[in-house]
Amino acid sequence: MKQSNRRFLFSIISGILLIAAGVIFLLINLERITVNWEMVAGPLLAVGGLVFLAVFITDTDEWWALIPGFILIGVAINTFMGQWMDTVDSGLTGAIFLGFVGLPFFLIYLSSQRHWWAIIPGGVLLTMAGINLVSGNAALEGGVFFIGLALTFGLVYILPKPAGKLKWALYPAGILLLLGLVVTLGVSDLLGYVAPIALLMAGGYVVYRAIRK
Repeated sequence: MKQSNRRFLFSIISGILLIAAGVIFLLINLERITVNWEMVAGPLLAVGGLVFLAVFITDTDEWWALIPGFILIGVAINTFMGQWMDTVDSGLTGAIFLGFVGLPFFLIYLSSQRHWWAIIPGGVLLTMAGINLVSGNAALEGGVFFIGLALTFGLVYILPKPAGKLKWALYPAGILLLLGLVVTLGVSDLLGYVAPIALLMAGGYVVYRAIRK
C-alpha cells in the first residue's frame, strides 16, 4: 500500500471515529441517551489501541504507533478486570500495564533489526512487570530486577544486529547476573558455598603448581 493511500485510510478512520464521538457527546448533552462510562471505557480504549496497531500494520515504518496502541490495550484490559472481577491484585494490574508497555519495543526490534536499541527499554519494562508479580518478597524482587536486566543485556549481545555482536553488553550482563544470584540466594547463604569452593580451587592450584615443579 502506497504511503499516500495509507495516510488517506488513516485519515478516514480517524475522521469517522471523531464524528462518531461528536454525535455521541451531542446526544448525551441533549439528554437523548445516557451512557455508563464505566462500561464503555474499556471498549473505547481497546478500539483506540487497535487504530494505532492498524497504522503500524499498514506501514511497518510507523513503529511508534505500536507503543500507544499496546498501552491503550493494556489499560483497557485492566479497566475490564476492574469492572468484572470482584477483587483485582494491584501487582497483577501493574504487571499487565508494564508488560503491555514493554512488549511493543520487542516488536519494534522484530520489525527491523536496526532498532536493536528497543531491546533495552523492552527488557527493563518487562523486568519491572515481573517485579510486580513477586512483590512482597524483597530478596525475590531484587533477584528478578538484577537477573531481568542481565537477560536484557544478554539479548543485546545475542540477538542479530546490523553492527554484529556488541561485546560490551556482556560486561553489564555478567555483573548484573552475579548481583541477581547474590540477592536471590542471600549473601550469607551464598558465602557458605563460595568460601569452600574458593578454598578447594586454591588448594588444587597449589597442588598443581607443586606437582608441575
